[in-house]
Amino acid sequence: MTALTGIGLYSPRQAAELTGIESRILRRWLLRDDDTHEPLWHPEPEAKGAPDALSFRDLLEVKAVWALKQQGVSLQTIRRALDNLKSHYQVDYPLTNPHLATDGKNVFFSTIAESGEEWISDLAKRQKVFAEVMSPAILKSISFDECQNPVTWQPDPTDPLIQIDPRRGFGKPYVLPSYLSTYTLSRAYEAENENAEAVARYFDITEDEVIRAANFEKRIAAGAHLH
Repeated sequence: MTALTGIGLYSPRQAAELTGIESRILRRWLLRDDDTHEPLWHPEPEAKGAPDALSFRDLLEVKAVWALKQQGVSLQTIRRALDNLKSHYQVDYPLTNPHLATDGKNVFFSTIAESGEEWISDLAKRQKVFAEVMSPAILKSISFDECQNPVTWQPDPTDPLIQIDPRRGFGKPYVLPSYLSTYTLSRAYEAENENAEAVARYFDITEDEVIRAANFEKRIAAGAHLH
């Protein structure tokens, strides 16, 4: 288990709740590997002994893939773009590289253009699509360290006090400033018949944190697309 600490660990169901992408799609994109279909990439936990799981980096990257798909980019084109960008940047997760929105455009667009897809025939449109996909919906919700590695993510753009850090609790969401698990607080809130005061007193935190955590868990359980 030591090898899996610090990278975040999510089952397909948990990943689906946090990204808003159905687990069957996540499985098809990342967890299916046979003679006919290869994954877009091999998720980080696979090499560490957890073949049916995704990491924090996988979650962020697949959000970028989903955003591109929503803009009309085919999976085949995304696959080629990923290969191109990985080669150019020498990084495993190029779509959530903060530099990609600037000096990475030409590399990305050249791959897109080679596909011949109609929607990218206009250069100005390609630039607009790229800006909308990578900023602010994804990159602005991520905090990076000095080496440009993502360290925290705000999964809910309406609540910056809900965060995910792969180094804490296997990457499960927590609420600030207490850093307590949103799931733990939500379950306690339910057990106390939604008495936020009682839960706050038990954990020695504010009622606001309890309510924020409970609301977040309700939204993701309902399949809300947070981004």
